[in-house]
Amino acid sequence: MRFPQSSSDVLKPGKRIASLDFQRGIAIWLMIFLHAFEHVYDYNWVKNDPKVILNLPKIVLLLGLIVGFFASWNAYFLLISSTVNSLSMTKKTMMGQDSKQILGKQLITGFSIIFIGYLDNCFGYIGYFGTAIRSGDWTNTYPIWSGFFAMYTLQIIGWCIVINSLIHFLLMRNEGHERYPRNMLVYLLLALFVIIMSPFIHNWVDNMPWKLPSYIPPEVGLGDHMKWPSTHFQANNASFKSWFLTLIAGDMEPLFPYLATSFAGSMVGLSLAKSKPSRRLPLVGGIISLLLMALGGMFFLLGFMTLGNNRPALGNFLVMLGGQLGMVFLLLRLVEFRGKGQEFANRRFVKHFRLWGMASLSIYCIGIFELLPRWGLGSVYNLVYSSDANLFGSSLFGYGEESKALTIALVVIISFELLVYLWSKVNFKFGYEWFVVRLQSLSMKKYSSRLDVDLIINKMQWANFKHKAELSDVHLTDTSHILRTKL
Repeated sequence: MRFPQSSSDVLKPGKRIASLDFQRGIAIWLMIFLHAFEHVYDYNWVKNDPKVILNLPKIVLLLGLIVGFFASWNAYFLLISSTVNSLSMTKKTMMGQDSKQILGKQLITGFSIIFIGYLDNCFGYIGYFGTAIRSGDWTNTYPIWSGFFAMYTLQIIGWCIVINSLIHFLLMRNEGHERYPRNMLVYLLLALFVIIMSPFIHNWVDNMPWKLPSYIPPEVGLGDHMKWPSTHFQANNASFKSWFLTLIAGDMEPLFPYLATSFAGSMVGLSLAKSKPSRRLPLVGGIISLLLMALGGMFFLLGFMTLGNNRPALGNFLVMLGGQLGMVFLLLRLVEFRGKGQEFANRRFVKHFRLWGMASLSIYCIGIFELLPRWGLGSVYNLVYSSDANLFGSSLFGYGEESKALTIALVVIISFELLVYLWSKVNFKFGYEWFVVRLQSLSMKKYSSRLDVDLIINKMQWANFKHKAELSDVHLTDTSHILRTKL
């Protein structure tokens, strides 16, 4: 098999949006760090007596609320991905590319993410190998089976790419990219439908006649695993019916309500794809974000809320969606809508997280790597203190031991930092994105250069949405400042 190799065969990427690339990297970085903390921290004290939270020192309580709020942003990664995919599909259609070819590439990406997601579920950190390494029991194949009945981040991203790509393909036909109001209305109505129907679908599925689980693995997370939704409950009711209902109303990140997040991202992408995005877009988006959070707060007061990372109640979901959209629009306002794309993208701090964003799905797929630094830290600790501590376990530290869990999370994220740095030296070869690029190249005469680290990090052109007259003023101001400095 031969892939295009000459410079003329390389499909160079167009202008990128620095704030979105940055947020993709931040999202996966936070996910790795918070997962590492969550894996070793025991939250059962919250479940047993939630009032104990109020006894924490105020600074700890404040930090806990902030971390807890961002830790609940399961769909932040989904929102960014949906925005980028919608923007990319619309721009390519506007440039005259074949819509069927665009759809084909998106479907390849979506289904491959779903496939990799199930592999990770069945064999990764929460799957067979991760469980065997942590428990020492290599005969337990339950994690392989239960992995088919889980909806985690990769599954929801993959399914949303497939669904949104089909919808977008239909909307973009016959110069559909010029019908912006219609396209926005379609996605808005779809998002509202998903949000409104979610509680009813959840209630319908939850109250079906299910059998009680015969096996619940030890050290499971927060939530009632003796009823739907629960990954273990779903696996113990194994059938095509339960698998399908897991997709739409199962534990963690089902299509209802998270498909609404994807539709919201598609609306943002459509708005940014316009030849001249409205300068009021960040303001309007910010207002909508605040309204969503306020509405979510109202549902909190009505009792529509959940604790932990389980399938969110309507209040949780609206607060999360509002916060995530608010972050997207805030950064767009501070960067691209001020003509600061190039300046922002080239900051060392931003470059660092853009590097993470380049291989975000690959990094997610190798979450089991977390066990290596935990093993190393445990070995050093046991050697120094002559103990037999086992840092492979879950829920090791509880109330009052947050610093220990935080130490492990820091060691894990530092180890991932080293891994990403070394991997980037070979352009993330053999990662998930690397395989997708090659797979897509089979039907094209050119292949994408989006994994060329030097190009993407140092030599890209960055989009701005500031109007030309305003950009001219900025340019003149910057030039006069430089002249004054030289004089």
